[in-house]
Amino acid sequence: MKKIRILLILSCLFLTFGCASVPTDPSEAAAYRETNDPLEPMNRKIFAFNMAADKYALRPIAKGYRAVTTDGFRLKVRTFLGNLKTPLTVINDVLQFNLKNAGIDLSRFVINSTLGFFGVYDVAGRMGLPSNSQGFGTTMAVWNIPSGPYLVLPFLGPSNVRDTAGIAADVFLDPFYYVARNNNNQDVKWSFWTADGVSAIATYENSIDLLDEGKKSALDFYAFMRSMYQQHRKKTIERAKGVQSSDKENSYEFSLDEEDDADE
Repeated sequence: MKKIRILLILSCLFLTFGCASVPTDPSEAAAYRETNDPLEPMNRKIFAFNMAADKYALRPIAKGYRAVTTDGFRLKVRTFLGNLKTPLTVINDVLQFNLKNAGIDLSRFVINSTLGFFGVYDVAGRMGLPSNSQGFGTTMAVWNIPSGPYLVLPFLGPSNVRDTAGIAADVFLDPFYYVARNNNNQDVKWSFWTADGVSAIATYENSIDLLDEGKKSALDFYAFMRSMYQQHRKKTIERAKGVQSSDKENSYEFSLDEEDDADE
């Protein structure tokens, strides 16, 4: 609940302060609208804070996690944690009126939770049932709710108003939230809260090499992250809508949730 309040307060602050002025030059104005970043002055300050947090806190934790684990172990952790989020994906599939995907994702959850030892192994994937991850931010996009301006959230990174609201909504839509909240066993409660923390570390560790590549190649890392995030969200929403992407110029897809293709 506290996390939700923080997200909502930050969204209001970002919408109130730090707006950039619209350029008067027509070409610059067109570029301004395309980036959808009227809060750029504030966003860049939050981005700088995130880079400092990355250097002094997040990266040492992720590097430590990488140092004491193997590639195979980290893949199994991501697979297990991804399986825990499958019920949330099923709910969003239904809200998107995509009953076919809902059936596939529900089948994946049952198969991986049983034959896959609680999701440690992606047995369903080997049976030809592809993985899928859906959040309420994507669901609202399928409903044609506008994204709102681009946002950079402390620690969480690239987002927009719609996806920030989606993060808060996903907490209430996730069945495991209620299992943890209403369970009298403190060990069960802490297990689910710990899973969220481990998930954040595992996701970030899996993205370190991608982020480092961007830092080396981009003249403006802030603009690089904004562009990659917006491209990734555009393709994710197109897939959810069943639209074949027409963007063939750039085959590079940004995703902090990208998983290794190789299995143990």
